[in-house]
Amino acid sequence: MLLQPNDHWCWFVGKDRHLMLDLGEEMLFSTPYQQKRLLCADDMHQSFSVEDTGLYYTFLDKLSCVATPSRRVQAALNGVAVARFYKPLMPQSWFFEPQADYHKPQLGELIGLECSARHLTMMVVETSPAASLCISLSADVELNESKTLPVFGAIKVMNDRLFSLEGNLAEEIRRVG
Repeated sequence: MLLQPNDHWCWFVGKDRHLMLDLGEEMLFSTPYQQKRLLCADDMHQSFSVEDTGLYYTFLDKLSCVATPSRRVQAALNGVAVARFYKPLMPQSWFFEPQADYHKPQLGELIGLECSARHLTMMVVETSPAASLCISLSADVELNESKTLPVFGAIKVMNDRLFSLEGNLAEEIRRVG
């Protein structure tokens, strides 16, 4: 079942200091993002905006190959949360292999990154000519001895590290979805 945004949806910070989305009818969506990584106050209550709705549907559309509707909704809502509230990040491209072909991704595009001979599937939630902010759709991956990128974890990467999953998309998603 895909959730349809309405006027009652509202962002807020929960008691556990995570960003939450009140979906009405006693339903809550908890993001994995702690307040210390976000640009929002303790007492924040912001409606799910028209822009949020547009991003949500863009992400859902791009995630159409993900196996389950609940996983699509979860990824789309986390993408909106990062795009709207995440603190600006500096690129951390050194974890990933440079690619021969420079790829300029589209908003919501599913892209790949290579890290220690492992392929990661990511969704682009913010783009610029040089770098893209992405969330991971892959299971938790250890980037080095001290840093792990969790599923739905946000990271900014230079575009010369990204590669398109257009040709391999179905196979990539089966592995992670």
